[in-house]
Amino acid sequence: MWMIFGSSYAQQKALVTFELRQVVTEEVIMQPKFALFFQDSIAVPFQEFAIHDPNSGVHSLEFEYKPGRYTLRISKEGYQNTEKQFLVRTRRNSALGIGTIQMSKAKDYKLGEAVVKATHIKMVMRGDTLVYDAAAFELANGSMLDALVAQLPGAELKNGQIKVNGKHIESLMINGEDFFAGTPKVALENLPAYTVKNIKVYDRAANDAYLRRRATSGKKLPNEDEHMVMDVHLKKAYSTGWMGNAEAHYGVPSERYLGKAFGLGYSDRLRLAAFVNINNIKDTQAGNASGQWGGGWPQDGLLNLKMGGLDYLYKVRKTKVFGNVMLTHEDVDTEKQTSSVNYYTSGNVFGRTLSQQIDKKFHLISSHTLQHFGEQMYLQLAPSIDYLRNDYTSLLRTANFKANIHENHRLASLDSLYSPLGLRSSLAQHLLNSTNQEKEGRLGWFIGRLNGGATISFPGLRDNLEIGMNGEYRHNTDRPLMATHRFSDFQTHTNGTGDRLSQRQDGVSTSYNINGGAAYSLSLMPYNPQNGHYGIVQFRATYGRQYNKQDDNYWKLREQLANGAMATLLPPSAIRPEVLQQDLNNSVHSVYTRDTYSPGVEMDYVYQPNINVERQYNVNLKLASNVRRESLHYLKHQLDTTLMRWAHEFSPALSLRYSYKTGISAKEAKVSYAFSEGIPSIYYLLPTVNDSDPTNIYANNPNLRRSLSHSVNGYYSYQHHSTHSNISFSTGYGRTDRAIAYARQYQRNTGTTKWTPQNIDGNWNANASLQYSTPLGKKEAFQLQGTSAAYYLNSADFTTDTDEMTRSVVRNLTLSQHLGLTYQFGQNRVGLEGRVSWLRSRSDMRNFPSTDAVDYNAKASGLFHLPQDWEIGSDMNFYARRGYNDATLNTTHWVWNASLSKLLMRGNLVVKLTAVDLLSQISNLQYSINGQGRTETWVNALPHYVMLGVQYRFHIIPKKKQ
Repeated sequence: MWMIFGSSYAQQKALVTFELRQVVTEEVIMQPKFALFFQDSIAVPFQEFAIHDPNSGVHSLEFEYKPGRYTLRISKEGYQNTEKQFLVRTRRNSALGIGTIQMSKAKDYKLGEAVVKATHIKMVMRGDTLVYDAAAFELANGSMLDALVAQLPGAELKNGQIKVNGKHIESLMINGEDFFAGTPKVALENLPAYTVKNIKVYDRAANDAYLRRRATSGKKLPNEDEHMVMDVHLKKAYSTGWMGNAEAHYGVPSERYLGKAFGLGYSDRLRLAAFVNINNIKDTQAGNASGQWGGGWPQDGLLNLKMGGLDYLYKVRKTKVFGNVMLTHEDVDTEKQTSSVNYYTSGNVFGRTLSQQIDKKFHLISSHTLQHFGEQMYLQLAPSIDYLRNDYTSLLRTANFKANIHENHRLASLDSLYSPLGLRSSLAQHLLNSTNQEKEGRLGWFIGRLNGGATISFPGLRDNLEIGMNGEYRHNTDRPLMATHRFSDFQTHTNGTGDRLSQRQDGVSTSYNINGGAAYSLSLMPYNPQNGHYGIVQFRATYGRQYNKQDDNYWKLREQLANGAMATLLPPSAIRPEVLQQDLNNSVHSVYTRDTYSPGVEMDYVYQPNINVERQYNVNLKLASNVRRESLHYLKHQLDTTLMRWAHEFSPALSLRYSYKTGISAKEAKVSYAFSEGIPSIYYLLPTVNDSDPTNIYANNPNLRRSLSHSVNGYYSYQHHSTHSNISFSTGYGRTDRAIAYARQYQRNTGTTKWTPQNIDGNWNANASLQYSTPLGKKEAFQLQGTSAAYYLNSADFTTDTDEMTRSVVRNLTLSQHLGLTYQFGQNRVGLEGRVSWLRSRSDMRNFPSTDAVDYNAKASGLFHLPQDWEIGSDMNFYARRGYNDATLNTTHWVWNASLSKLLMRGNLVVKLTAVDLLSQISNLQYSINGQGRTETWVNALPHYVMLGVQYRFHIIPKKKQ
């Protein structure tokens, strides 16, 4: 709880704090004049304190404490006079925050004739906001927003993700408003750079923060999470208009193509956008109502995409409504080739897996939000729907060997094994088991959500009441047909034994979630002219109900195969459902309900030794608990049972924070601790076994104990505003006691794995990282950035191929170093960067192969603007891997990309030639290691291509009325 230990003098004074800005541009208004009145007519003497940075626009006035209504009047030459009323009610809240006050320029104010040659500074700090002046950067004709962002000191634009001073930018906004996807994904290609006035980077407050922060004079609450955003502000002349673009590209080989069209109309109140995107180069961006192509999602494999959508935003007075509708049709072709080693007492098992899947998806997503920003109440209502239908086919081939097979190329053993005489080849002497499965089916879902909330502020008291309700309805289906061949028991039979399994599944689930709650924040903000002890206590209570009905029905037919016979696999489409028999042992009907009661309290305390200095010590304590009542009705074959239980979870958290800000630098340090409990699923109490997949059998365990997790994190940062350099250090430690892990028991003869949940100790991790960036040279032409990191993982698990369960522990240490240097000269830019990562893996387990592997990455890039509006860009990437146990992973790849473009029609028409992976060496490899084994996976990637395209852009600004 924040408390006050003040003198009698402190109880006679009050302090009001506010921010003053221009209404349109949000620029700081310098040297305004103030007048303060009590009951609208009695002049009140006051004293203004120079507590804040003059560039921040924040002002604080001290006056004699007296309960009642006050009027603050503000004047400034060239602006219309403005006034703001506020209440002083109690000494408990005599330090007041009244938010941001905006002033409008006087309509009859005219500038005298003068010629001014401005010197533009690239970046300045205004309070907690970093502001870049767009006019200070040299850009080529026709440059778009991405070119401007790439030049910002401390900013990094890579793979569509933006970082500034090492911090990830969660959202890119235009004039303070969100755009379609909420996260910048790919270079912003549609907003002309010449329309930008400045770019601001700051920690974005919640929508209702203007009410909740009144208790802290508009300052960030200690318990608020960080949400860094980049806010692009347009010049006033471009606040209304139309813009759009259309582009078409075609490439070889493999007939690569890309077609996009985008249109946007916008004004101060309205934005409306429409877009289409058709391509087969995995470009998943969506156009939005801020004039950007952004968002998108990562996708393994190859993708043919057709998508389109609408996006809108409308504001009127204090109400705002925005939303979007998006349709996609996706054809996805994914292939994964996996090499694995599983650790067992009797000897390691070496696996090879080929997975191929084709998906044909239809996806509809629509979300809408209504917001009202009232003087004393904030309201929000947000409905959304999500519909998916996916028709899929897949092929899965696996083989497990008792020895590490030498292969001339990746998965050569599977190619040989699944040839006509595969089971009679020399590989059979090392083969333990194999599986060949084909599947086809349709899955889908419908999800409907409705979220609503309100924040109510009580004038004078500075207390807040938050009320929230949300609901979700979900309907899922999955109906596959599966055909499977299995061969095993090669140790007792020369050619093994096998069977053919035909299956049909009908899986349907229906669920809903309803949650509601309230939180009351009690503020203690008394004013003391020497120092401050402030506090907020929040009491909260929520209730939630969850309902889930699950119906899983299986039908199957099993046939024995002759020894060594590689019979033709019956395709799933040829399976006759009438010959299948219901699999009663795995067909299940269940109804699960849960009622959760969650009381909690959160206490924030802030100590400010000197109110004239921005130095603060913060303490935040959270005490939260969940009390749940669960019920499960379960029907399976001869089992018809109902389980009920009460369970309780406790999750406290404590954080300590120190911050110190001056006109030239800012320091911040933070330490936090959190504890949480994990209650085992009620389904683990059932005496059931699931063997619908004959190669993986899942059993339950009613004797599980809850897991206990601890995490400790530390953070320190230092920013020097005049040199534009910064450094940050973060570290963390996490441990889970009694972690719930799936113990694996492997039967070498049959290839069957039995999975049983077990509690295990010994899982913990530790990490540390150092990030730094600084400009160098004249006019800060050079930008140096680096990251040093270390990560240690102690992974514990259970695994065995005997009757006795064996504990396995693997210790992984990863050290990495990244350095990058860019040089900007005029409109040209070159860059060098490198990264090295070392993995050291050890274990005391028998047959564990120790690993000392190193990954090397290096990149050289350049972007050059040539005469006659030509632009050439290129990047060369070097990837090398050494020290991996699987020799096929120790590779070297060179990836070279290049582009050449020509601007026509003053930059509105662009002709561009793009070459991706000119040397055809892109490779997508993933590596993981834990207490049960090691896995290396290759995923098919988009092959190299060369593409020629043309793009037309337009931007129409309405003529001003005379």
